[in-house]
Amino acid sequence: MNYELKQILRQLGGAKHSLGQHFLTSDLVVERIIKAAEIKENDTIFEIGPGLGVLTRELIKSPACEVIACETDRKFCEFLRKTYKEKKVKIICGDALVLIPNLSASPPLKVVSNLPYNIASPAIISLLSVCPTLPKRMVLMVQKEVAERLCARPGDSNRGLLTVFVELFGDVKIVTKVSANLFYPPPQVDSAVILISNIKKIPWEPKAAFKVLKAAFALKRKKIKNSLFVNLNILQDKAEEIAKKAGITLNQRPEELTKNQWLKLISLLVD
Repeated sequence: MNYELKQILRQLGGAKHSLGQHFLTSDLVVERIIKAAEIKENDTIFEIGPGLGVLTRELIKSPACEVIACETDRKFCEFLRKTYKEKKVKIICGDALVLIPNLSASPPLKVVSNLPYNIASPAIISLLSVCPTLPKRMVLMVQKEVAERLCARPGDSNRGLLTVFVELFGDVKIVTKVSANLFYPPPQVDSAVILISNIKKIPWEPKAAFKVLKAAFALKRKKIKNSLFVNLNILQDKAEEIAKKAGITLNQRPEELTKNQWLKLISLLVD
């Protein structure tokens, strides 16, 4: 795969660092991604940043009824359209972050993607909060540190806004870690494939939940009383009442709270 990929890249003008273009060269990692996606016959697959189609090719072979791939590089778009002419494939040339709020995809939707590093976090947030069809399952390649942050448990200093926001929607785990030398050109950091499963709608508008979490995590390592309640302009007496109902104390830090505690707290602050 490596030699063929290099040849095609040369013909298309090489990889663009500004677009975070690093191409997976491992067939084994592709197999693990496909296996984790658990693709069924009626699934619609959405892929962000297909590049030269290393993953796209296997998605097309899968039982999925439709594969939608969004690529921002016009030369790669042209290559993909010439290479993959199957009826169930739709290549969209454009910015994925612009496309997601308007994505036309029949459920059940699964997102299977080697995400460009520079848009990984906003893409995940957008897919869960503004995509017209909420994904049922997502299998995503991201930077290893992003994967570790997403999987951080209560009390872990890596636990932050992104961790809790994604956790509200579903379960997150690391499928496999991927060394930088399995990409061409190799990035400066290692990567990991994550699985977000059991995705369900949350009881409130996602932007309302995000606003609460943003207020809580605005100041690193600050206690709830000095971050969340101060940033939301909630007075001490009211803050104590809310904290008691949520089963927390005002001296706890945002990263110490469990998923269930966040669910209770957000419910009290949003409703």
